[in-house]
Amino acid sequence: MSEHRTEPRNQGYAKVVMDSRPGYLRNLTDEGCKIVTVSALPHKVGEILTFQILPDETSGLDRITVTAELRWENMDRQYFIYGFHIVNYSTENDSEIYHKLVTQYARS
Repeated sequence: MSEHRTEPRNQGYAKVVMDSRPGYLRNLTDEGCKIVTVSALPHKVGEILTFQILPDETSGLDRITVTAELRWENMDRQYFIYGFHIVNYSTENDSEIYHKLVTQYARS
């Protein structure tokens, strides 16, 4: 799959809860992220979804709520991988926390 984003993604290790399904946040930028799950999501590319990001406990950051567009999906063995473009944050504080995560994982 060719890269179309304007900046490279950074590794991330926060948990995600979407439709009561757990997942893991991976490869994030200011514009979006990748989410990996062990079960398929019942959504189609182009749909707008809201989910919670639960940063690693050692980060000291609170959980946040994000609204994002599902841009692509892929499967790698038993994992389902989804690419999201962030549309909105529930609060300004959620936006600040997400950008702290981007910065934190850029140093990883």
